[in-house]
Amino acid sequence: MVDTFRIPPLLLAVLGITLACACLGSDPDREKPGSKVIHPAEAAIMIEDMENDPGFVIIDVRTADEFAGGHIPGAINIDAATILEHLKSLNPDGTYVIYCRRGTRSAGVHKLMNEAGFREVYEIEGGISAWQAARLPVAGG
Repeated sequence: MVDTFRIPPLLLAVLGITLACACLGSDPDREKPGSKVIHPAEAAIMIEDMENDPGFVIIDVRTADEFAGGHIPGAINIDAATILEHLKSLNPDGTYVIYCRRGTRSAGVHKLMNEAGFREVYEIEGGISAWQAARLPVAGG
């Protein structure tokens, strides 16, 4: 009879989470200075601190219907599907907080904005779903 080595389930779970986090955090475009993924609470503080800065913009990259169903107060809506049409109208020296529902669309927009030379782009980790789970304010809906 041959003894087999078994890895405890908890250790497997920890290893899986560690590897997943390492992969998620490895996109250099999303983590360069002035461009990173931030927790909803950190975004809320930034929004409060910069609300009177004319160069500060919150962009909801969901569809117009999703936006109408509830959004972060002060956000403008630019659907991720049309973001390329709008990049030229945005100031690359401004400061942007972007989000979608869970983070997939905003990750793509984040990358596009970085490639287009935008100086400061912050993406809300987990999107508006995480924002709402943190019980932060939502307008509309």
